[in-house]
Amino acid sequence: MSANNIDEALIPIARKMSHYADDILDLREAAVVGADPGRCLSCYFKLLSYSQNTGQDIVTPLRTWLEQHLEVVATDNDLKELERMPLKLDAVRMESYCRQVMSLFRADRCYQDVEYIELSLQFRDKSGSAA
Repeated sequence: MSANNIDEALIPIARKMSHYADDILDLREAAVVGADPGRCLSCYFKLLSYSQNTGQDIVTPLRTWLEQHLEVVATDNDLKELERMPLKLDAVRMESYCRQVMSLFRADRCYQDVEYIELSLQFRDKSGSAA
C-alpha cells in the first residue's frame, strides 16, 4: 500500500463503521496532507476501540499503513535528533502506546548526558526515511 493510498485502508472501515465518519475523515485528511501525525494516531486508536466493540478486525490494514508511514523521533533539549524509531502499534489505547514508548526510551536507551528528551511523531518521506 503506497502513501498515496490511505483510502485502501480506510474504505473498508468506512463501509462498516460509517457512524465514525468524522474520525475517518480526520485521519484521511492528516494522512493525505502529510501533517499532524498525532491526529492520525489518535483517530486510529478511536477506530480500533470502535472496531473492538463490533468484534471486527477491520483496522489491521490501517495499522500496517501507519506503521509503514509514521515514526517516533527523539530529540534532546537542543533539538538535536537522537534517533528515529519505527512505529509499532501493539497497544489498544493511545495512552498505553505512549507509555510503552516512553518506557522503552527510559529502560532501553543510554542517554545519561541528556537532561530532556522529546518524543514526537513524524511522517516518513517517500523513500522510507523520515522527512
